[in-house]
Amino acid sequence: MAMKDEAAMLAPLAAARPALFGMAYRMLGTVADAEDVLQDVALRWSQADRAGIDNPAAWLMTACTRRAIDVLRSSARARSDYVGAWLPEPLAATTIGEPLELSFALETAFLVVLEQTSPKERAAFLMHDVFGLGHAEIAITLRVTEAASRKLASRARQRLASSERRERLAPDRQQMLLAAFQNAILTDDMAAFSAVLAEDVRLEADGGGKAITIAAPLQGRAEVLTFLGQARNWWRGYDWTMKRLAFGYGIVLREGPTVVAAIWFESADGHAVSRIRIMRNPDKLRTIVRRIG
Repeated sequence: MAMKDEAAMLAPLAAARPALFGMAYRMLGTVADAEDVLQDVALRWSQADRAGIDNPAAWLMTACTRRAIDVLRSSARARSDYVGAWLPEPLAATTIGEPLELSFALETAFLVVLEQTSPKERAAFLMHDVFGLGHAEIAITLRVTEAASRKLASRARQRLASSERRERLAPDRQQMLLAAFQNAILTDDMAAFSAVLAEDVRLEADGGGKAITIAAPLQGRAEVLTFLGQARNWWRGYDWTMKRLAFGYGIVLREGPTVVAAIWFESADGHAVSRIRIMRNPDKLRTIVRRIG
């Protein structure tokens, strides 16, 4: 009987987990923080008066969102003191069990812009525009009026609309660009890769103060190519593998069993590379190690 009771208690939590993880990850940008939120939600669920909960999924999303807001606020100082560029943790394709149509909201450019919104703006926007919840429910979660909920989501939407436009690269285009990049590094022939770089291409690397990388973003084709030419000797010493990530394809660099970097591209026009993102922070490479290692 006890096992049946435990299974009944865990079933709503298991069913809601993909959405809860998706919400927490988009709010916080790292798997570790998202998993901490889910653990807290699970504890609260186990202690709640579940007989009085009519809509478990809504209750769990409310608990998850409120906890993520608390974590985001408490980590504000750490974010402001972050060493170098901050990038969200790249996810392996198997990390999140959401419908494919929600993958647009896992892209780096999307999450970086969300970082510029307030915790409640971010929550209202994600709950409404990504997860399709109504403002009546969102207002209860955020402890605001429906009008305030609409305004919060609108502010976040305006922030996204005013950011630099991005076009999604088709999967085969992503693979072709990454292959050209790998060839340029391993053969000393930068010509083909240079031709697919936007003139104003930007390279950002996140080391979090825990791995050696550039101190500030690089801007412009000439500056980026100069850096890549200097980085060849370092990168050539690693094993290169193209992998499917949650938001597209990327290259994973390994030294033996250790993942030392993940590299992926973004585009402003769906054709040329306008952003090169490099993750070097070992704390943000753990999921890739677990999921695709």
